[in-house]
Amino acid sequence: MKSLVIGGTGQLGANLVRALLEQGHQVRVLHRSTSNTFTIDGLDIERVVGNLNDGESLRLACEGRDVVYHAAGYYPSATIPVEVAKGQALKETALLLEAVRAARVERLVFASTLTTVGFPKTVGHPANETCQFSTRYTNNPYLMAKAAMEEKILQAAHQGIPAVVVIPTEFFGPYDQQPTSGTHILMVAKGRMPVYIPGRVNVIDVRDVAVAMIRAAERGRVGERYLVGNWNTTQQDLNELIAHVLGVAPPLFPVPFALARWGSKVGEWVSRSLLHRPPYLPAFVVEMMAHMQHYDCSKAQRELDYPRSAPEGAIEDAVAWFRKNGYL
Repeated sequence: MKSLVIGGTGQLGANLVRALLEQGHQVRVLHRSTSNTFTIDGLDIERVVGNLNDGESLRLACEGRDVVYHAAGYYPSATIPVEVAKGQALKETALLLEAVRAARVERLVFASTLTTVGFPKTVGHPANETCQFSTRYTNNPYLMAKAAMEEKILQAAHQGIPAVVVIPTEFFGPYDQQPTSGTHILMVAKGRMPVYIPGRVNVIDVRDVAVAMIRAAERGRVGERYLVGNWNTTQQDLNELIAHVLGVAPPLFPVPFALARWGSKVGEWVSRSLLHRPPYLPAFVVEMMAHMQHYDCSKAQRELDYPRSAPEGAIEDAVAWFRKNGYL
């Protein structure tokens, strides 16, 4: 099988590349000229330099591939107008779909994000794939851009593009070079997280997500969303597990979401208006926390039959990788 991984230098992509190689795939990776590639250096792969704004590089990367894995979704780097974020996200998605169509790719596996999953009608029940996106924060560039991208992919699937959407929950593990969920680990490790926002969360090993994406290419149904997660827990219990692995004290004090949200908005204003630098924690990131919940992943478990490893092992391996690479 000839596969293309877009976003192969990121955490999910680097683990996906390794999983594909273990299964004997011929792997091509598309990455930017400015990407730090140390997470895939030394692997037996083909590289193509390009980006999601360059239709020609996408076309060349997709050419001759059986499956395209998209693990590099648009992420606004700061709080920007929603229409700007959506415009950029939809431009990148349209160029990807054009390249996939031109190359006659057999399957596109698109990694979305859990914030595109809405809330169940019955309070307290876990959400599933039938819960459509909804939010109170319609000015949030991340939430609105991610929802628009997923919607465009699903529309394309109904118009003949063989696309499947995989929605991973919060994942931990190695190769998190620009720490995403790993930021949580690093903040606890360095004592920079004395407080936390309480709430529900679902956690999975990133390597299990990689396997689920491969299974989605092999057996996932075109036009379907698959929620890929494992452990439904709370932020408090997750903090305690991370702290246990690190051998440090966990964050002790819960802060109500509303207080954290308005505090982040004040911090954002101070950073930009008085300090003239990017905020440490943009308000749009805090607002994403309101979408964290428990999930019913039985559909993906049944149809994709992906592994569900102990989350403690994922955190242990993330910590070991951070220490080996100088983050800790």
